[in-house]
Amino acid sequence: MKLTHRDRDREILQVALQKLNEELPVGNYEVQWEMPMGVMGIKHDAALKFEKMLHEYYVEIRRNIQLKMLDVMEFYQAATDRALILVTDVATDKIARDLRRRKIQFIDTLGNMFLTQQDPFVHIYVIGNRQQNTVIQKPVNVFIGAKLQVIFTLLEIDNAVNLPYREIAKLAGVALGTVGWTFRDLKQLGYIRAYKRNRKIINRDKLVARWLEAYPVKIRPKLNPRRFNVHEKNWWINTDLNRYGGVLGGETAAAVLTKYLHPEHGVIYMQGSIHELAMALKLKANPEGNLTILNRFWDSENLHVNQIPIAPPLLVCAELLAEGGERNRETAKMIMGDWDV
Repeated sequence: MKLTHRDRDREILQVALQKLNEELPVGNYEVQWEMPMGVMGIKHDAALKFEKMLHEYYVEIRRNIQLKMLDVMEFYQAATDRALILVTDVATDKIARDLRRRKIQFIDTLGNMFLTQQDPFVHIYVIGNRQQNTVIQKPVNVFIGAKLQVIFTLLEIDNAVNLPYREIAKLAGVALGTVGWTFRDLKQLGYIRAYKRNRKIINRDKLVARWLEAYPVKIRPKLNPRRFNVHEKNWWINTDLNRYGGVLGGETAAAVLTKYLHPEHGVIYMQGSIHELAMALKLKANPEGNLTILNRFWDSENLHVNQIPIAPPLLVCAELLAEGGERNRETAKMIMGDWDV
């Protein structure tokens, strides 16, 4: 019998807790799986309460965790009203060190862990345990490649889940077959429910979270990022991006949307040649420059604020979290609330 997405989460959590108990006798524990909507609309995977530890934790369960995903974990930790613990299959030494640096508590299925609290005093930091030949069955992974572009379209356009597959493929910029495979996987993972006459996205907030985590690792590197120096002050306000087919993203888009952030780094999404825009802004190629130009991958209408074309708010938040920093996380939180991301 095939394991469901939730079954695999339960298995990972159970094995990780067994390893934790070998290091620290935490006694009995209680897991609450059906979680209400929390702070900033975040719905965590579970809540965890130990018999012999005072802290109650919100639980985020992730497989194949990567460094770029930790910015989103840090965002969740800052937004929550309770201690957060990351549960994963394998935390590599590099991941474990970065989690500790960010003060994100974690346990994995191999006995690597970082837990800390003041009363009663607990401080455990274990790394170096390696994966053996026997591993937990690899789950369906829909958060890869072109499937992520389909998911973006489903999240960004109202009721896109009920559009014909061919129209979704056009909007997402993917092959028709990719849409079918993505829907199949989303149904299996419990993110889409099919009724007689329509389909519905389930657990949307969790799907948004997974997409935000995957964006900097699985999508952004494939968008041909090119960095430049631009010296003109407030170029994103003074330049008619519509004329060049550009769409504003990242910190510059967030500054327009919120009037809260003073951008240090700009993002523009474009299709086709960037030559005319480069001439207009007098861009100089620089791998450490303050402007990144990325290929546009979606085909829906642009959002306009004060006649400035703005990338979809979900994508703006993804760039803010990928860039990192407390100010960016605060701004992403504002956008998620104001624009119902």
